[in-house]
Amino acid sequence: MRRSLFPALEKFRAYLNTASTGLLPSTTILETTKFLNDVLEFNGEVNSVDYMNDMFLKPLAEEAARLMRVKPENVGLSVQTTEGLRRVLLSLEPRRGQNVISLDMEFPTIPCLLKSYSSRFGLELRVTRNKNGLYSLEDLERLIDDDTLAVVMSSVNWITGQRFDLKEISRVAHEHGVWLIVDGVQELGSLRLFPRDAGVDALVAGGEKWLLSPNTGSGIVYASNEFLEEAKPITGLLNHEPPTGSWAEWWGLPEKNPWGELKPAKGIRKLDFGGGPPYMTMAAFRASLKLINEIGIDEIERHNLRLAGKIADEVESAGMEVITKGSSIVTVRTGLRYLDEEELYQKLVEEGISVSHRGALGVYGIRVSPHIYNTTEDSEVFLEALFGALGT
Repeated sequence: MRRSLFPALEKFRAYLNTASTGLLPSTTILETTKFLNDVLEFNGEVNSVDYMNDMFLKPLAEEAARLMRVKPENVGLSVQTTEGLRRVLLSLEPRRGQNVISLDMEFPTIPCLLKSYSSRFGLELRVTRNKNGLYSLEDLERLIDDDTLAVVMSSVNWITGQRFDLKEISRVAHEHGVWLIVDGVQELGSLRLFPRDAGVDALVAGGEKWLLSPNTGSGIVYASNEFLEEAKPITGLLNHEPPTGSWAEWWGLPEKNPWGELKPAKGIRKLDFGGGPPYMTMAAFRASLKLINEIGIDEIERHNLRLAGKIADEVESAGMEVITKGSSIVTVRTGLRYLDEEELYQKLVEEGISVSHRGALGVYGIRVSPHIYNTTEDSEVFLEALFGALGT
């Protein structure tokens, strides 16, 4: 599926590691070169926020909104996942004594954020325990009550690949007036993830994995209208509406009072950076999102689940286990001790097969994660090498 756009594939016998880092499409070069050329030659009003927003921020929001099937005014830019989650959390005003809920095998970003957030605001941190690497709705539901501020969780677990039913989780959360805040970095761009339909209140996803924009500092922030209405972020200047219709007209007005009242911005700009955003990141990111939308997330999901399903079925037929099915991540339990499995993993890497070895809290396995640039042949290369190393 458009393999020619991903020159990095030539470095591997099989690259099946998008859950770690996605590959950058060559279409990015055109967009970033155009941006840099405009700045270099001072084309248009490249020193104007109004001009740059129309040229880069607006088209990016439209591509992201198309992918998630939401309105552009509900979508903004993040610097990967952590910065966006921090912004979302700090826009809330929790009461001391409330609680926040998460899962015990989350990617360490969420534990780091929630531990410091809970400590600062005097919140109880409730952590749902896994059962053999998996979670049930009932386990999560038992921790939610009327004093819960938010459930903060990934939509797909980074170790096991478990894909959560966000619609059911949001139903339970909203019965108690609880926000559902989602880290979508292991799902968005790989599978269909429509936050409004699922009842998600806020979602952040870094661009470095399935959204095909690694090392650009890119990410998406989505927030529902209900969340934006309640949010009270610390704002900068550009979280407000231009007082005269455009910022360019306002700078020179001698009668303005820098300490005067400004009208809050509408939509996601309420949660935005507040200062000049990274436009070159937007140019690169838009190219990746545009490619994903041109292929279509429905087709991408079918493709990824087909490859992941093939890998899972073959592994199980050989007498091994996969932790769970249903996402673009397949984590293989070889039955080996961890150190022995680590040796097997290193052998795969040496043979030019890029996968990951991941684990936490006693759960571990070899993680395989196919995406749009992968083929059935890639899967077969991995399986042949895996079975050969195990002698099966």
